Amino acid sequence: MRRLLPILTVALTVATALPPAVAQAAGEVRVHFAPVAQLSDIGRGIDAQRKVQALTERLQALAARLPDGQVLDVQVLDVKLAGELRPLGNGEEVRVLQGRADWPALELAWRLDRGSQTLASGHDRLSDMNYLNEPLRRAQDSSLPYEGRLIERWFDSRVAAAATTP
Repeated sequence: MRRLLPILTVALTVATALPPAVAQAAGEVRVHFAPVAQLSDIGRGIDAQRKVQALTERLQALAARLPDGQVLDVQVLDVKLAGELRPLGNGEEVRVLQGRADWPALELAWRLDRGSQTLASGHDRLSDMNYLNEPLRRAQDSSLPYEGRLIERWFDSRVAAAATTP
C-alpha cells in the first residue's frame, strides 16, 4: 500500500493539472409525435410509451452531430415497427421478425433552422424492406435497432449535408 500511495498522488496531481475537457457545442433536436392512437404500429400501453421514448432519445442524440445554433424540428407522423405483434395466449404479446412484409417504416416531417433561417425541410417516408439482410453494427444493438438504423441513414442522407452548408 505504501508503494501505491505515491503513484496515486502523482496520478491525482497530473489529472487535476490538466485543463477540463471542453464540451463540443451542439445543435438541438426537438421531437413531436402524432397521438399514439394514430400511429400504425407502436405497441400498446406502457410498451407504446417506451417505444416513443426510445425513438425520441434516438432522434435527440443526433443533436451532437449538428453545429451549434442549429435546431432540427422533427414531427413523427407515423411509426411501423419492425416485425409483427403476436399473442402469446396469456394476454401478452411478442414482436416476431420474419423479414417479409414486416419491415420498419417511419413518416417524418422535419425542418432544420439556424436562427430565423430555414436551411432545409422535408416530408419523408423511411422504410427498410431488407432490414434483416444486413447485420447491425454494435452501436445499433439497442432498443429499436432497425428503426435506429433507419433514422441514422435518413439523417446522413437528408439532414447532415444541409447542416454543414454555410
